Amino acid sequence: MKIFIQFDRQFEFFLTKKKISRGFEFFLDRNASVKDIIESFGVPHTEIGNLYFNHQKIDFSFIPGTHGILDVHGITPPFNVQLSSNLRPKPFNTIKFIADVNVIRLGKLMILLGFDVDLSSSNSDNMIAQIAKSQSRIVLTRDTALLKRNKIVYARRIRANMPWEQLVETITFFGLEGMISFFSRCTACNIKLAEVEKKEVLHLLEPKTKRYFHTFFQCPQCKKVFWKGSHYDNICQKISSIGISINH
Repeated sequence: MKIFIQFDRQFEFFLTKKKISRGFEFFLDRNASVKDIIESFGVPHTEIGNLYFNHQKIDFSFIPGTHGILDVHGITPPFNVQLSSNLRPKPFNTIKFIADVNVIRLGKLMILLGFDVDLSSSNSDNMIAQIAKSQSRIVLTRDTALLKRNKIVYARRIRANMPWEQLVETITFFGLEGMISFFSRCTACNIKLAEVEKKEVLHLLEPKTKRYFHTFFQCPQCKKVFWKGSHYDNICQKISSIGISINH
């Protein structure tokens, strides 16, 4: 049985160099879902927005039973993971992420902007997929193969190479700018900071910090103390320079 697959232009990122066209004939000699068929071309299911077979909307589990045309459409940003869709009928209730070792610096920047990001350089692909499923987390990675795992529902295969560019890509793709809460989490523990009285952390401060600053925040877990010093202003300027708006 033969089907013809048509990919949106945005999938050129995943298609191999030998496959110059975005339309392919596929000879199906077994019962295979469209998810498996599409991913055999290198396109992970997490990057797909809509699927049609002979102009009828289908889901990932659909198994072609006749000759036909399979249209594969990408996701149009901003991608709201809290909205139900034909391919993803069970949306997430909250916005949380897990970043793999390939985008650790992106993950740290996301935490800096107040997002809940699970970070570990030792997580295996299987662990990442399991955590993503059990904790309803969006996967951020540059590992295309990881995103073909069935347990992963929402994700982004990061295209940009540099961390600050990756940050812009992520914020834009998921439409997160209105959710930014800068300087609200511990960058080491991913725990929300709590404002504390100066007298409670006085013994942890350097002389100049004691003299010039009066508002402090502390991580409930590691007890690290944060304040809005020159480092805070420098990061604010950097974030603004890349086009991201924050309230501070």
